[in-house]
Amino acid sequence: MIWAVFKEDLFFSLRHPWVRIGVAGFVFATLLGLIIGLAYWWPITQTANKLQAEIESRLREISNAEYNSKLAQASAHAAQQTALIDKKLDASFTQAALVQNIAALARRHKVIIVSEAYEEGKAKDGFSFIVHEITVQAGYSELRKFIAGFQHLPTFSIVQEANFSRSSNSSVIKAQLNIITYRRTGGQK
Repeated sequence: MIWAVFKEDLFFSLRHPWVRIGVAGFVFATLLGLIIGLAYWWPITQTANKLQAEIESRLREISNAEYNSKLAQASAHAAQQTALIDKKLDASFTQAALVQNIAALARRHKVIIVSEAYEEGKAKDGFSFIVHEITVQAGYSELRKFIAGFQHLPTFSIVQEANFSRSSNSSVIKAQLNIITYRRTGGQK
């Protein structure tokens, strides 16, 4: 009902020449404003899109550079560790020297060696090995440092198995360690 009255008043008003000029002027001004706005908006939008694409491209370059840097560092570290392992595999040692190295490591970390047994393994694929079965006792942190210290020995020794036990009323932990020390035989690399 209100729309019908409004529509009738609008058509009646459009009969007057000044109203028609005003409506035409309004439509023209609106179209002109839209054209001018579009003329400013379009280049700004294009520039903003180009800047966004350039920012994304630079971020990808930075990300790739960081990745390549980390990869180079990891590769250098791996090469360094490989060279160290090769040096340890080529180290010549006797069972007595190995016993002394492990005893020194135990003293350094205040670990008591309760028993130890050594067995020479058969050479295979250019490597020979010695298996050590050691029973030690100490506090938890001392044992942890002792086991971690094997990587700093001049030989390539790996703690293959570790069994821990503790009596119910003591803070001393007893550990049975199975350690394998490898060395290269026959000069293979």
